[in-house]
Amino acid sequence: MAKMPAEAVEVINRNALVTIALHQGYVAYLPVYDPGIDLILLNEATNDLKRVQQKGRWTINKKYLDRQIWVAFPDRGIWYVVPHDEVLLKFSEQKGYTNTDSWTKGEYSYAPLSKEMLALLEPYRFGDPEKVMEEAEGQGR
Repeated sequence: MAKMPAEAVEVINRNALVTIALHQGYVAYLPVYDPGIDLILLNEATNDLKRVQQKGRWTINKKYLDRQIWVAFPDRGIWYVVPHDEVLLKFSEQKGYTNTDSWTKGEYSYAPLSKEMLALLEPYRFGDPEKVMEEAEGQGR
């Protein structure tokens, strides 16, 4: 199978993320212009609003600082939606991620997540699109 273009992978990932968000009561809005926010998730029942930057893997970036951005990314089929600045403060500095050449240049990312990072990010586990689709399929009968 030929490698898919990055743009196609981004659309597939966005649809997986939106599938999970809908299942959890969110509505997804796509900005007309993307200044670093790929989509906005709103759960009107809980009044929860997330400005989401979608990534292909766990990422921290200096351009997301102080912008109330949530970073969404998959790891082994499970999606996580994490508050960028909170994760940066809690985990990255103590783990030394901000003491790297890549962070000095502005960004740090890696995949797959280690067992330790999986445990640290468990509170931000958003869901598995395959399970959501299976559940929806069962309700369609």
